[in-house]
Amino acid sequence: MQVFSIILVLASVLSSTPSFSQTLSVCYHANCFKKVTLKVSSNTHSQVGAFFSSITSATEEREAIRHAVRKLYLEAAKYSPIASDHGGNFNDTSADGRMDCVDHSRNDTTFLTYLQQQGWLSYHRVGEIVWRNPLIINLHYASQVIDINTGNSWVVDTWFLDFGELAIVIPYEQWKSGYSP
Repeated sequence: MQVFSIILVLASVLSSTPSFSQTLSVCYHANCFKKVTLKVSSNTHSQVGAFFSSITSATEEREAIRHAVRKLYLEAAKYSPIASDHGGNFNDTSADGRMDCVDHSRNDTTFLTYLQQQGWLSYHRVGEIVWRNPLIINLHYASQVIDINTGNSWVVDTWFLDFGELAIVIPYEQWKSGYSP
C-alpha cells in the first residue's frame, strides 16, 4: 500500500512538471564545417528565461543577452568540443572545437533567434548577420540585434573572446569602424 501511494505521488508530480524540448544547431571548426545539435534542457531554458524576467529597458535587455548567449554556449559545450575555442583565430591552433567568426556569428544568431522565439526579447529584434572589412584583409562577421524603439543596431560578438566569456554587445557603427577589445 505504501509503495502504491509513493507511485501515485510520484506520477502526480511528474505529470504536473512541464516538459521542454528545444533543439538548436551549433557549428564549429571554421566556416561551420562541423555541426552538432544542442538540446536545451528544461533547467537551461529556465535559467536563460530568468535573465529576462525583470527587464525594464533596452540597456538591461542587452546585458541579459550577454548572459543568455554565454549560458547557451556553456550548454552547447556538453555536446561538442567548443570549450577549447580561444578568442580570435590565431590562438586556436588546431583545436577541434575552434570557431572562426563565421561559426560565432551563426551560433550567436541561432541563440538570439531562440531568445526571440521564446518571447524574451521585448526591446530588440534579431537582425541579419553583419560584416566588416576595414583593412581589406580582416573580413569579420557578427550577429546583430536592432532596438525596436530607436532602430539602432547593436552587434553581438563572441569571436574576440575565449570560450565562456560574456558576449560583447556594442553599437554597430563602433563595431563597423574596426572595434577590437
